[in-house]
Amino acid sequence: YHDRCYHYSEKLLETKDSGKHHRLVTLFYHGLNSFVLLRKGKFTKRCAQVYKIAHSALKEAEELSRWNYRNKVNLLVAEKYSFQGYNKEARNSYGAAIMSARSSKFFHEQGLACELAAFHCQRTGDLEQARKFFDQARTCYKKWGSSVKVESISNEIEQLSFSESVAVEVQIGTD
Repeated sequence: YHDRCYHYSEKLLETKDSGKHHRLVTLFYHGLNSFVLLRKGKFTKRCAQVYKIAHSALKEAEELSRWNYRNKVNLLVAEKYSFQGYNKEARNSYGAAIMSARSSKFFHEQGLACELAAFHCQRTGDLEQARKFFDQARTCYKKWGSSVKVESISNEIEQLSFSESVAVEVQIGTD
C-alpha cells in the first residue's frame, strides 16, 4: 500500500496541472509516507529527500497561512524526530501538531497527528500513552465522520489491549 502511495504521489508531483494547495497537501502526505518506507528500509535515498522537499515547501506555505499549514509542518517534524529516535522532541512536535490542527478545526488532521503519536509511543514502549492517543484519534475521526478510520483505530486499540495483556502475563510468569 505505502509503495503504491509513494509511486502515485511521485507521478502526481511530476505533473504541472495540480493547483498549489493540492500540490502542498500531496507533498505533506508524501513526506509522511516516506517515513513509513524508511522504517521498512525502502527507497532510503529518495525518501530522505522527500522529507526535505516537503518540509521546505510547507514551511514556506506556513509563512503565508499558519492556520492551514502549521500543523502539517509540526507533524512532519515529529515524524522526522521519531524516525531519528529523538523521543522528547518527537512528543513535543506531535503535541504541537495536535494543538495546531485542533485550533484550525481540522479534525481529520488532528486525528492523524494523534494516530501517528500513538504509533510513536507504541514503538517506544509507552503503551499507556499510545492508548490515550489512539482514543483521541478515534474521537477525532468520529467527529470527522469517517467510520472506516474509527474502525481502524478501534482495531489498533484492541491489538494494543492484547499486547498489554500478554505483557502482563509474561511479567507475572517471570516473577
